[in-house]
Amino acid sequence: MKTLLQNRNTLLAIILGLFAWVIMVACEKEMKDYTFIPERQFTPGDITIKAGEIDAVLTWNASLFATSATGYTVEVSTDSMFAGTPLASIVVSRPTVTITDSILAIKTDYFARVKANATGESTESFWVRSAKFQITGEQIFLPVQDAEVGDKFATLRWRPTTGLTKITLTPAVGAAIDVPLTAADVAASLKLVTGLTPLTQYQAKIFRGTTQKGLITFTTKELNIFTVKLKPGDDIIAAVTASVSGDVIGLEPGTYDIKNALGEYANLRIEQKSITIASVSKNPNDTKVNFREITLAGSGAGVILRDLTFDGLAAGTSSLYFLNFVGMASDGEAANFTNVEVNNCRVGNFGNCFLRANRAANNAHKIDAIKVLNSVVYDNRMVNAYTYFTMDKLEFKRLELTNSTFYNIGRALIGWSTNITVPAAPVIVIDQCTINSFGRDGRNNFFIDCNANQVNFSVSNSIIANSPMAGFTTGISLVRASAAVSAVMQNCNSFALTDGAAPPASLVFPAFITQSNMTTIDLGWTPATTNFTIPAGSPLRTASTTGGPIGDKRWAL
Repeated sequence: MKTLLQNRNTLLAIILGLFAWVIMVACEKEMKDYTFIPERQFTPGDITIKAGEIDAVLTWNASLFATSATGYTVEVSTDSMFAGTPLASIVVSRPTVTITDSILAIKTDYFARVKANATGESTESFWVRSAKFQITGEQIFLPVQDAEVGDKFATLRWRPTTGLTKITLTPAVGAAIDVPLTAADVAASLKLVTGLTPLTQYQAKIFRGTTQKGLITFTTKELNIFTVKLKPGDDIIAAVTASVSGDVIGLEPGTYDIKNALGEYANLRIEQKSITIASVSKNPNDTKVNFREITLAGSGAGVILRDLTFDGLAAGTSSLYFLNFVGMASDGEAANFTNVEVNNCRVGNFGNCFLRANRAANNAHKIDAIKVLNSVVYDNRMVNAYTYFTMDKLEFKRLELTNSTFYNIGRALIGWSTNITVPAAPVIVIDQCTINSFGRDGRNNFFIDCNANQVNFSVSNSIIANSPMAGFTTGISLVRASAAVSAVMQNCNSFALTDGAAPPASLVFPAFITQSNMTTIDLGWTPATTNFTIPAGSPLRTASTTGGPIGDKRWAL
């Protein structure tokens, strides 16, 4: 019985072995005729996106077993779930694709998905989806200049670009307006747009076909409504004397002399009222006023000067101050002044200083705000001139110098050097200014001098160059203020700041000022420079806090 079982097991083993051999032979034969074809569950790797102004570059790790012949399909949609027809479907042979603004609208969220394509021997892969992305859009528009915006018009400028077709203007309220661009407009790189609504903010977009190439906003000015209009030869002194607070005196294009009845240059005295004097054309280049001094006298006195050229050269040595703050009965009499604004003006060739406001006792003269905007101010003629903004003892709340140019400006820029007690620390703002050739007469603290007074000041996006004025010397300090002051300088460029000694000592802004993104690029200007155009390609053309030019923006056009 035992022998029978052993023989039976041996036979079974032989049979199983023969069966396994038959299967192996059959498999070997089949394998000789089989080519391995991978399943296409091998999806591409995660999508990496680098988005810029005009395009987005998508890359991904290649799918396993993919070849250039296999390729990939890329789809783009504004819907993360890709419902409906995609915005674009692109086939590429390599694991990368660049999608341009011919497909993508700017500042719009998009999603992409990628799959490895099917071949004749394998199915397509699954999709892999990207995170959302957007392009920021190209910016060919140049900054809009205040002098080129009126109540119903604006001149828009851009970098030379071919193929432009239209500008679309969209007001804050209302329908968009398409303005076609002619070949002449494109060649000139500018367009005068008319028929706008006063006091309205517009968004302007410029296009090449359907592709947006730039975007900018601007606001039109108030409607030209003048209480009275003068023409050259009319008596400005008489018009100001007859005016009341709130009046707007318009000057037609031409040249005006501020003279008295004897034909002599005389002070233009604005007493206890606030008025506006402006050019009708809104163009300072065609409306000029030869002046001796503008005097603000007594409580309530204030002025807005707009779109004019003021020149003190014809008045000779009698032209000392552009703006002079005095009391009504005497220079030192107490007075609460109304705000002062100088906007889009050219002011030059006066003898002493731009503003004198130091004639009264401490705090006896008060004002809320003094602003110089979009202006060019230049050329003091006296050797012993005062500080450009002489504000000692004045109680003020805000001094603002914005988008303006100052050159050949005397012994110092801003002086508030008498220690006084005020209800709240005032604010001094210098932004987007070009300042060249200042400091002389051995003056110290000749950029800003606040002595030990509390003040909040910020200097940003500005170019400050060339001290002292030619042939003079200064002290070694640029700024003085209380140690507890709030002081910030950011995105500014300075160069050629010395004390003028032999040998000259280089000057720097003090450590108590919080400074960031400061540069010292020498632009080659001298104290005699009057054209401050920033060279094409200079990093200063994109160095501001907003990515635009620093300094007065007119010099980057």
